[in-house]
Amino acid sequence: MVIATVKVPCVSFRSQLKKRCLLYPQRSFSALKSATRTATPPSTSKASTTSGQASATTSSNASRKSSIKNEKKAKKALTATDSTEAQLKQIESMMNMANTSNLFPTMDMWGTKLVTLDVEIPRDASLRMLFTNPGAFWHAKQHNFSNWLKNTFSMYTIAKARAFTGVNHDFRFSHLFLPRTWRQLGNVTSHSSASWLAPIRRIAMDNYLAIGRAIADKDEATLKALTTADHATKVNKIVRTRKPGEVWQWKVLSDVSDKALFQEKSLFRPLAISPGATIVSIRSGEVYVAKEPPKRGNRLVIHALVKFETTQELKVFTKQGQPVDAKSAEPHTVVEYLVLEKVGWYDNTWQVRDQIYK
Repeated sequence: MVIATVKVPCVSFRSQLKKRCLLYPQRSFSALKSATRTATPPSTSKASTTSGQASATTSSNASRKSSIKNEKKAKKALTATDSTEAQLKQIESMMNMANTSNLFPTMDMWGTKLVTLDVEIPRDASLRMLFTNPGAFWHAKQHNFSNWLKNTFSMYTIAKARAFTGVNHDFRFSHLFLPRTWRQLGNVTSHSSASWLAPIRRIAMDNYLAIGRAIADKDEATLKALTTADHATKVNKIVRTRKPGEVWQWKVLSDVSDKALFQEKSLFRPLAISPGATIVSIRSGEVYVAKEPPKRGNRLVIHALVKFETTQELKVFTKQGQPVDAKSAEPHTVVEYLVLEKVGWYDNTWQVRDQIYK
């Protein structure tokens, strides 16, 4: 009797698991997990038991690390989601303000407190500085050139919105190809009566005189109309801290008429007298961002830095008419840099909002 023996290939548990992982890579981790739970090793020796414990420890450490990484990723995702939701809420609130502005026509949704725009005082860059202090000369030139670029862009923004006070013009993009347009946009310090800023200079000078007289006369109503909240606090402090019984007489002695304000200046013919008021820097920004245009005016807020150079005298008397200090009453030259503001959708005049010192 012959007994036929058939050899059965011995396939280890590791090779089976490896083959299964290669065939189904997306289920490799689940297969390994289920195999470690249900499979029984072929031998129960001490070596296999030790290796099983080591592999179990390694797998537990790996699972802990992966869980920590997953928690960190989840926290980052939650933080990003929170920040995105906060931004969306801000955008939604702005859209609600824009949509509800028609429902409340008497409420100014965009009348928030603004900071003074980056108006700048031009620096002295005389030709003598090129030889005495060339570093300061070139630094001043760069500063003035930067201010000129910002002035020109702001003038273009105002012209495009047709927001120049007292000037009726139909500005179009094709006008940028005309030399006379660039003479207007690039020369904010012009003293010509044909300048787009000429009416603003006249208003600035008149308001400056009215504010000086209001401080001397304790006229708080005029100060409130011609100054914004921050500057009104400063001038009201001057009025209220005066000694009781004093009488002030303030006067500008220099010429502030149209003849002095509007003079033609050329390369070989300087100004005959001081113009009194000169715009040295101007900035503009579109603050009214509602979908519907404002009921009146435009969307811009304009800040103009005006240099006032006048000869003044201030006389202080007691109730009996005796002068308090005769020396301080002598005429003296005063140079001030005041920032004037115009809110485009308000029907009011230019107001002084700040003072800048050189």
